[in-house]
Amino acid sequence: MVAKTIGEPEQKKVNVPPAKIMSKPLPQILDEMDDNIRAAAEAARKAEEAAKAAREAAAQATKASAEAEKRAEEARQAGQLAAETATRAAAEAARKAEETAKAARLAAEAAAKKAEAADASARAAMEAMKKAADEAAKKAADAANAARAAAETAAKSAQKAATDATKKAEEAARKAIEASEAARLAAEQAAKLAREAGESAARAAAEAARRAEAASAAAKAAAEEAMRAAQEAVDEATRKMEEIDLAAKAALAAA
Repeated sequence: MVAKTIGEPEQKKVNVPPAKIMSKPLPQILDEMDDNIRAAAEAARKAEEAAKAAREAAAQATKASAEAEKRAEEARQAGQLAAETATRAAAEAARKAEETAKAARLAAEAAAKKAEAADASARAAMEAMKKAADEAAKKAADAANAARAAAETAAKSAQKAATDATKKAEEAARKAIEASEAARLAAEQAAKLAREAGESAARAAAEAARRAEAASAAAKAAAEEAMRAAQEAVDEATRKMEEIDLAAKAALAAA
């Protein structure tokens, strides 16, 4: 906030009767003039202090330009508040100096030039303070803009990083899905091969069982045939023995 420049005090000449002008002793008039000069000097000193405070606020705002936008905004507001406070103080000091100058002109026209010079000094100090405050506000605004630009750059970088991370995550997810699909297909293929192998093994086992059963049946038939042949041989041998025995008995009887 920039303080409004106080204009030149209105130069009015008051026609004071000589008797009224000399109503105060000259030493008192000189003392009042000295008081006015001291008041103007005090106003100039306060203006210089205000300008120094504004410069310090501007320096702090410049150092804070590397920080985030929020801190830069707070620094700018603090600098602006300091500038406003300094401007109000200087304006109040200038107003008091102007009132003192008017009182001095009313007291004696001889002190008017010195009072006007003191008022001019106060205005010059106020202008210098105003310029310094404007410069501080400008630097604070520049610092805020720089911090805002840095924050925007950081935000863009973060957004780009997030986008890249999202793309990489999507790519990883796609590859994981593809790998899962490949694993599923491989598992299905393995299950199919295992099922086919099991079915082949079952068929082979059934065939082996069938062949074993056929071989068992053939062996049983062969055994039965062998037993039957053996029985027939025994029966034939028995019959022949009986015939031999009969022949022997007949021969014995004949003898």
